[in-house]
Amino acid sequence: MSQPPESRDSMRVVRQRGEHTVSRRQMDPDALKVMYRLMHNGFTAYLVGGGVRDLLLGMQPKDFDVATDAHPRQIRRLFRNSFLIGRRFRLVHVRFDDKFVEVSTFRRRPEEAVPEPNSEGATEDGAPSDPESLYQESDNTFGTPVEDAWRRDFTINALFYDIRTYAIIDHVGGLKDLDERLIRSIGNPDERFLEDPVRMLRAVRFAARLDCRIEPETYAAIIRHHEQLALAAPPRMLEEIYKLFPFASAETAFHMLRRTRLLAVLFPEIDAFLDRGGRETEWFWKHLAELDRQTRTNEKPPDASMVFAVLNFAPFLEALRLERRQDDFVRHAGIARSLLEPCALRYRMPKRVFYRTLQLLDAQRRFEGPQQRYSRRFAAHEVFADALVLRRSQLLVTGGDVSTLAPWLAMQTDVRHAEPADGQPEERRGRRRGRGRRRGPRDREGGAGPAESSAESMGDAPLA
Repeated sequence: MSQPPESRDSMRVVRQRGEHTVSRRQMDPDALKVMYRLMHNGFTAYLVGGGVRDLLLGMQPKDFDVATDAHPRQIRRLFRNSFLIGRRFRLVHVRFDDKFVEVSTFRRRPEEAVPEPNSEGATEDGAPSDPESLYQESDNTFGTPVEDAWRRDFTINALFYDIRTYAIIDHVGGLKDLDERLIRSIGNPDERFLEDPVRMLRAVRFAARLDCRIEPETYAAIIRHHEQLALAAPPRMLEEIYKLFPFASAETAFHMLRRTRLLAVLFPEIDAFLDRGGRETEWFWKHLAELDRQTRTNEKPPDASMVFAVLNFAPFLEALRLERRQDDFVRHAGIARSLLEPCALRYRMPKRVFYRTLQLLDAQRRFEGPQQRYSRRFAAHEVFADALVLRRSQLLVTGGDVSTLAPWLAMQTDVRHAEPADGQPEERRGRRRGRGRRRGPRDREGGAGPAESSAESMGDAPLA
């Protein structure tokens, strides 16, 4: 239940320096610089959110975010290497070489908000409301640390680290939930999920990544409101989908999405595929497990095209099997497109991601049967390395013979050694540029290269 503002500070718990394991040595030096500069200029500055949570769990945080009572323009004046972002609520990104530290001002829940004017009579944010957003314009208001903690999504994400006293400050019961490995909504979960349905997807992501359980009341609210996820903005949804994969917990996350019925909203085509059953259904889960294994081994997240290739690979194999029953000639690229287009249009997938995913799926036919005349050209293509990884995953998942990939691996090594200094494959050097390109084997289904146009020429524009 949501607590009245006047009673919230009574829940405050403070763990002093000797009562927790968080140390400044574990923090990003640039985040420390930001907090110390704010503190030395008379402002309060806390390390907040996932950074505190992950450090308490003994994990290395991906980001270190800072919250302060300084207003965005005050932060901007303190850091010349910063810029403002956001429309609903202004944030400040302080840039350091190839990364940035995000700094936010303490803010209130919309129902408690009293807009704070600036000298021109407008809110400090100064930005118009977003008509497509589920938030209210009054979300552009500032508050206290207590109010800021209560407006966050889950209790374990509302912990503060005080740079002055080295204490962990908890206003919402997050420390207890973290000890018990619980994902609990702050306030009434029905209200919070209706306010922002993407929080349901975030609850699943945190539970899978952190090996936590979703608190029963929060879990029941997800079941009740799962259909509301369709109201979220497509760009946010696409971003959250990508975030399910970097921490080697995709298989667990998708099992939870299936149980909470969120998968039926997120990927209705995949959900229907899983309902049909069959051997490809088992392969779907094994492909996710193999992708998680690769992520742990490589210690880097898969790129977006590989994510969607893995998600659609088992349905792709099912569609190929069904198509072969009717026709000896199967258009792999056409089947891959029919599978990808609904999702791509739903989430306005960038064309670069869409076409590269098509290339990865279509290229699988090149590994079947004897090597052909154009195999070396295929091995020189930029999509070959990932296509080979995907092929190896398929063989591992389906019980195939991985040793059949040895000639392809040798060819990949030869092509790499043959590349000149400018990175162009050896066979492309000396080629004269003509007025047009002749149609040849690469334009037909049995050709060497992927059937779709190069992703680089499509850019990052989303599909319309």
